[in-house]
Amino acid sequence: MAAPSLTLSNPGVINGDSGTWAKDNALFLKVFSSEVLTAFKRSCIFEPFTQVRTIQNGRSAQFPVTGRFTAKYTTPGEMLVGQGDMAQNEVVIRIDDYLIADATLYSLQEAKAHFDIRSIYSTELGEALAREHDKRIARTIALGAATSTTDLTADLPSGLSPDDPFRTGTIVDINKATPTADDFVAAAFAAAEALDRKDISSDNRVLACTPEAFYTMLQSSRLVNADFNQPGANGSYASGTVARVAGFNIVVSNNIAQGSVTAKTGEQGYVSNGSVVKSTVDMSNTHMLAFQKGGVGVVKLRDISVGQTGNDYDVMYNATLMTTKMAVGVGCLRPECCVSIVNDA
Repeated sequence: MAAPSLTLSNPGVINGDSGTWAKDNALFLKVFSSEVLTAFKRSCIFEPFTQVRTIQNGRSAQFPVTGRFTAKYTTPGEMLVGQGDMAQNEVVIRIDDYLIADATLYSLQEAKAHFDIRSIYSTELGEALAREHDKRIARTIALGAATSTTDLTADLPSGLSPDDPFRTGTIVDINKATPTADDFVAAAFAAAEALDRKDISSDNRVLACTPEAFYTMLQSSRLVNADFNQPGANGSYASGTVARVAGFNIVVSNNIAQGSVTAKTGEQGYVSNGSVVKSTVDMSNTHMLAFQKGGVGVVKLRDISVGQTGNDYDVMYNATLMTTKMAVGVGCLRPECCVSIVNDA
């Protein structure tokens, strides 16, 4: 008597739709996708604190920039004729070339491994994309802080002066050979003062610190001392955490101290006041970046996507190609929202 045929359960098919390699393995790709996306989101420090816009097509996105009108007192019988041309300009964020992280797994080496290589590789691919994207945003914040020329000029009637729209950034120089914890705290308060002077909202303010700056600042008695804060309300020495300083939410990033960086090939930059600006900037002495969410914009044409080759590629190369990619643009929308805390001593 012949053995009965088995009815196999295939965990890779969707709703029993099988019969081809793609259908038989449809669900297996999702594990790879999930790991990449999780790693990317976990590693992105700066993007959640930016203005994100998604476009369906096109090469760029326009962000109008407007100045301010003024108010005045009138005299009886005076004719009102308007205020002429308010200061207006634009910032255009252009979409970069694809940002890609990829890896190729040789099938025999994968078979010999005693651990799950694909899980590790997928995580690393997501983190690689996040690191490069985060560095770009950090450089853009630094560019905004270094902006010293306004891009707004009003044409108002004689006798009227427009309110300053504050379209320039701020650099706070600690200027100490060996800055102390209180020096870093004082710099954070100076950054907060600069934002307040420019009418920047107190909501969504962030202070991004290098690990060195953060752990030095943590030792300041002002931050966790019960004389200055409710006990335990702003962190503790035991946990090595500080929640806020000078109204800023604090994050720690290794993507601030980048040194002197030249914009990479494939970066298309953004257009401000008619000039293309790319993320070529010197951050050798940058220790902290203080900014508000309106400072930087991220335009996404193709959000992060993942893929891996199929059976044909494996037949030709005995390998699997794994890729993650995204097509985005990054630009400074409001330089007045950006402060770079440096130590040029």
